[in-house]
Amino acid sequence: MKFNFLLCGPILASLVTIPAFGARLGDPAPAVNLNQWIKGQPVDVNDGKNIYVVEFWATWCGPCKMSIPKLTEGQKAFKDKGVVFIGVSAEDCAVVKPFVDRMGDQMGYTVGCDNDNKKTYTSYMDGYSQNGIPHAFIVQKGKVIWHGNPLGEPVDKALDEILAGKYDLAAAKAKDEPRALLQDYQTLAANNDPKAKDLGKQMLKAVPNNVDSLLNFAFNLVANPPGPIQDFETPLEALDRAEKLAGKKDHRILMVRSIALFEQGKSEDGKALMKQAIELVKGTPQEAMLNRNLQVMEAKAAQRQKQQEAKPKP
Repeated sequence: MKFNFLLCGPILASLVTIPAFGARLGDPAPAVNLNQWIKGQPVDVNDGKNIYVVEFWATWCGPCKMSIPKLTEGQKAFKDKGVVFIGVSAEDCAVVKPFVDRMGDQMGYTVGCDNDNKKTYTSYMDGYSQNGIPHAFIVQKGKVIWHGNPLGEPVDKALDEILAGKYDLAAAKAKDEPRALLQDYQTLAANNDPKAKDLGKQMLKAVPNNVDSLLNFAFNLVANPPGPIQDFETPLEALDRAEKLAGKKDHRILMVRSIALFEQGKSEDGKALMKQAIELVKGTPQEAMLNRNLQVMEAKAAQRQKQQEAKPKP
């Protein structure tokens, strides 16, 4: 059973099930092996001939539908400059094809559906720790050099810079590195690797010394990890720093600290602290979110209890 804790405000990185170490910008691009190329001709993003924009989307996704005109305009604008736009859906082809057929010229770029094991989706989206669509990747000379939400980070701006030879890949790598390091950390921690703590300390040093950054950093380490948490020292140190900077009780800090306690096996202490956080936000929109987190704790505690009772007695 998957539990998800919630936090108001920005998150440093997406929280997903981490299968391996984080992919970096500049790494070789995964192959785009699709079950069916519904519109346009099959392409090989590793052929080095073109620049490829690979966007992951779904027919049920409202924001994805909003990005379709942008991709269509982009393909039209860059078609004579060696740029190929590809829309990849992880849905069943029987769902995707009728949608694409209805769209007609409004979907003016190559479209396909992933193969049955969703290998293309997993290689890109999980590889770059993304769990929200639409999300696009730019591939040049067989390497992923940019990724982002096409609604919030204009693809055409990145393409203009790439085509003009002004794209700063080194700067893009540096900006994306915290996301990749978090994924590395979660992989090490899930495997109970002692190097996880050292990497956590390294990451903490790079976190800006403000409440929001420290809070989000700690949250990402203790909420919804891909495996058992082994390192509580690092997130708790981040929370201690955030608490000193805040100078007063902050419901968000109490909430994340309560999750840390809960994940340490201190279920009752964690729930008690979450209730304190709820008292601080009574009558505000945040109250519902914190109550949801308390419900997650109670459900998870009940599940733990059932598992414990089901164990054979010595």
